[in-house]
This record gives sequence, C-alpha cells and structure tokens, in this order.
Amino acid sequence: MAKRSEDEVPDFVGFAKELKRDVVSYSAVTALNFFIDSFQKQGFTNSSFEPWPKRNNDTRPGGALLVKSTNLRNSLKIMDRSSAAILFGSNSPYAKIHNEGGTINVTLTKKARKFFWFMYYATNDSRYKWMAISKKDHLTIKIPKRQFIGHSETLMSNLETWFKNEIEQRFKNI
Repeated sequence: MAKRSEDEVPDFVGFAKELKRDVVSYSAVTALNFFIDSFQKQGFTNSSFEPWPKRNNDTRPGGALLVKSTNLRNSLKIMDRSSAAILFGSNSPYAKIHNEGGTINVTLTKKARKFFWFMYYATNDSRYKWMAISKKDHLTIKIPKRQFIGHSETLMSNLETWFKNEIEQRFKNI
C-alpha cells in the first residue's frame, strides 16, 4: 500500500470491501477447521468442551468415535459463502443423526439377517447372532448426540478477537 500525504482522504470504501472479503474467507476456513477438529478432540466446544458419549458394547476398543472410515469428517464442507452468512454442512446421509442424535428404525430384511450371520461368524459376537435370529421385523436404534458442527461461543469469540486485531492492524497502515 502506497504512503498517502497528510491531507489525502483514505479510501474507506475500498478498505471496507477488502476487509469484508478477507473476513468472510478467514471465517469460513477457520470455522471449517474448528468443526473438523471436533473429530480429533472427540467432542464439541461451545462455551466449554463437551465430550461425546462413549459407545455401548464397544466393538472397536481404542478406536475413535465417528472416525472408522473418515467419510463423515471428510464430508464437511462450506456449502454457501456469502457476505451475510456462511453455511456449513455435509452431504453424508448419516451426518444429521450423529450431529443431533435421535432414533432410527432398521428393517430386518433377508439381506440384513445374512449380514448379521456373516458378522457373527467373523467376530463371534453373540449380539449379531441374536439380531440374525430375531423374530422382530425391525430394530429401533437410539443414536446419541455427538455434535461436531453448530454454533460455538468459543469459535465466535476467537473470530471476534481476530476481527478486532485485523481492523487495528489495517488502520495503522492507512
């Protein structure tokens, strides 16, 4: 940026446009990284850290929650980036149920029962046998809330601090 003379008026409109562009870009990348970090930390940070509930009947002891294939973590994207708001999301069909928690119903088809028999013989875990021989037509499964994306007071505070510092730095250079 060229040095201006004492009586020259700064280009505040250009300053504001440039700052707005940089704030949107920085906020989008920072927030996306913040949400992805939830998978590393195994919990979500709003005003304080909230760890995810542990698994019942852990079939993968020591394995991280929601990270078996990394598909869910890698599916997080910036869906829309406008000057008014930045929208984050996932195109994964199971992202919403994991993020918000809830109940799902699984129909026990012949194919599902065949899969349960396969898993029983592969793992020798008796719960797969019971699912395979169950007389039920469907299973009701409760998925606990393991939030990884959403509003965070900590994230907003970090962005606000960065924004204030950025304005101060840029005004010093005008």
